[in-house]
Amino acid sequence: MKWCLLSMAATLSTVLACTNGGLKTDIAEGRAPANEVRIVLKAEPLGLNPILSVQSISRYLTEQIFQTLNSQDPQTFELRPGLASLPETVRLPDGGLSYHYEIDSAATWPNGKPVLASDVVFSLKVLLNPLVEAGPFRPYYSMIRDVAVDPEDPRSFDVITRGPYLLAAQAIGDLYVYPEYAYDPEGLLRDVPLDELSDPERADELVKEIKELRQFAERFNDPAVGYEPDRVVGSGPYELVSWEPGDRLRLRRRDNYWARDRSEEWLAAYPQNLTFLIIPDNTTTANALRDHLVDVVVDMPIEQYQDLRDEEYLQQYYDFVTVPSFKYYSILLNQADPLLRDSLTRRALAHLVDVDQIITQLLPGLAERIIGPVLPAKDYYNRELPAIAYDVEKARDLLRRAGWRDTNDNHILDKVIDGERRELSFELLSTPSPTSEAVALEIAQSARAVGVDIRVMRQEPRTLLQELTTGNFTASFYGQGFEPTPDDFSQVWSSTSVPPSGTNRANFQNAEADSLIVRIARTIDPQSRAPLYRRFQEIIYDNQPMIFLYSPFDRLVVSKRLEYAPTSLAPNVNFNTLRIRPTGTGGEAQ
Repeated sequence: MKWCLLSMAATLSTVLACTNGGLKTDIAEGRAPANEVRIVLKAEPLGLNPILSVQSISRYLTEQIFQTLNSQDPQTFELRPGLASLPETVRLPDGGLSYHYEIDSAATWPNGKPVLASDVVFSLKVLLNPLVEAGPFRPYYSMIRDVAVDPEDPRSFDVITRGPYLLAAQAIGDLYVYPEYAYDPEGLLRDVPLDELSDPERADELVKEIKELRQFAERFNDPAVGYEPDRVVGSGPYELVSWEPGDRLRLRRRDNYWARDRSEEWLAAYPQNLTFLIIPDNTTTANALRDHLVDVVVDMPIEQYQDLRDEEYLQQYYDFVTVPSFKYYSILLNQADPLLRDSLTRRALAHLVDVDQIITQLLPGLAERIIGPVLPAKDYYNRELPAIAYDVEKARDLLRRAGWRDTNDNHILDKVIDGERRELSFELLSTPSPTSEAVALEIAQSARAVGVDIRVMRQEPRTLLQELTTGNFTASFYGQGFEPTPDDFSQVWSSTSVPPSGTNRANFQNAEADSLIVRIARTIDPQSRAPLYRRFQEIIYDNQPMIFLYSPFDRLVVSKRLEYAPTSLAPNVNFNTLRIRPTGTGGEAQ
């Protein structure tokens, strides 16, 4: 599944000057390049190896280079054929299911060789290798038992599952397919049995028995595999031409792209070049827009979006678009920290956050409140759970019930935890986003009134992600993005998904929740799943492993020189489908 941690910050791209707003460019000022689309990124990708990063920004690029078995319609969100046909499903006598695929007969790799079922088998071995740093993705493929390749047709294969899984077709369809010739030229994984590697009880033993698994993982995990152009190889329409650290990444349409003449939008490749510019701050982004040096800005900060969309000059040349998102923001509370171990303490902190006021002041018309991990648009959203009210007195009472007292009259609550007197004092990590910082400061100020000492600590995205992954934090402003599919909570909420195995960064562990997660994943019928979903939301609500805040509307800025179709799927426009209007139309700068 294509999950991602929402990243909010920046580094610069086309620019290193400090005069006139700071922008230097090798493009003639005021004139857009022919058949090139220039896209602003708010941060530098961590790498372009798709299964080694949950970072959304990395995915924006990898989706142009790599392809999955199936694609997703950007408007209906339904599965569409990609590298392979849509699956034909057959229930097996032992309770498992068989998903039959046919790889497109035209699909080829950059070296001209056909994409084969053996590449799919190889890609699954890579993903399921316990030593490959793809822990966040593995839970979604745990239902796979084996792959049977048709001996008469090397493009035909069946994926066999152990049993039903609500997102099996989506997960298999979302499998990134790697060329075996490029990523394993020595055939280190060729003789590794997939049916044993897919068995969690056998996989760890295989690592000890088969040295090639470790040899392959060491090479595949090498960061250089994700940024050296010659080592980033996929069947998609674009290839990485160059990566100038802290500046820009250039992608070029492959001359021999196999689906270049196809009519399906999700296989299209209209721009000749995609240049991703890494912009460090809002002022530089704004000046780049005013100087017509960029075409698309995704993930624009709310404050900047609100300011720029009202500029009459920019309205002549750019469209400012909002679309509902599949993401939410929260305050992540680390239950592994003894300070936040007690659910009464976490609930008290939730009562100290005036979410409605935050939305009204910071996000008017650009967000909706949430109360848990299920977005309100889902039909199994538990509407019986009331929003947690901003109530300082209630927070004070809950903290007393949790045993917190100010025993030394320093205006900070304390109590004995594990034999040591601890003050309720901790850092709340924030990104450089003004909204993130404003929310964090609001919470800190409110908490001070009841004797909770919260210090807001600003972190750059890479540092913040590292802290969250290692568990070296108490609380953090946090965002998550999802797909518009039924929720499988394995990756974020299962006790087996605490990092590095997954992204359960709250260290949430609850036996009933674990049981429900398994039952939800195995229940195909939506009506039967609904009460399980509602009960799961009740457990999260009672435990408050996060202070749930809001789901924002996505914000997109696109040059009027481009034809495009906005979508709720990140990054809200498909870069490969952008068409450049004829010169002189659509507000293009001349």
